[in-house]
Amino acid sequence: MSILKQLVFTPRCLICTRLGDNFCLSCLEKIRPFRARKLSEIEICFCAGDYSGWLRDSVICYKNGDARYTKLLAQVLGRTLDRLEVTQNLTLIPVPSSQQKIRERGFDSIANLCTNMIRERESLTLDTSNLFLRRSVVDQVGLTALQRQENLDGAFGTRRVISGTVVIVDDVITTGATMNSAARALKFAGAQRVFALALCGTPKIR
Repeated sequence: MSILKQLVFTPRCLICTRLGDNFCLSCLEKIRPFRARKLSEIEICFCAGDYSGWLRDSVICYKNGDARYTKLLAQVLGRTLDRLEVTQNLTLIPVPSSQQKIRERGFDSIANLCTNMIRERESLTLDTSNLFLRRSVVDQVGLTALQRQENLDGAFGTRRVISGTVVIVDDVITTGATMNSAARALKFAGAQRVFALALCGTPKIR
């Protein structure tokens, strides 16, 4: 293969642009997950980072349909999961995307990340079909905390009974309205403990 072809086809780290891989280990090791603000329905919530820098940019690209970021963000979530006090016999529950968003992106963004997470973690169980949106909700961007709560109140339902410990997964936590609404539905369905993970969010303290 010519030098030109090597330069064209050799992958670059999506974070630092270094040649060699779609993301390099040194960049991943800079991830410093933190415990997020207290949510009323969640026992513990951890975020991979603030909604800023390369993590914010990666999330935006991914949500706009760039599937190259799937493996990177799944590994970021995996490292964040390791911060939970309970790491065995967990069921991952992705926050469901609307059918419109799935059509626009070409994939269910959070379920896609969870699917990639469990490939390297045999102790995890994935349930992508239980939690669902019972009604349409408006885009949360620009809404106040109260408006977000009203928008998501009673928005989620479950299709069957669930038990044990569950971990709700989402991309961004702002006020926590989505996580709390999903957690209430899962508790009503029988979940004993509810944790949460997100790629970006607001720290409990700094």
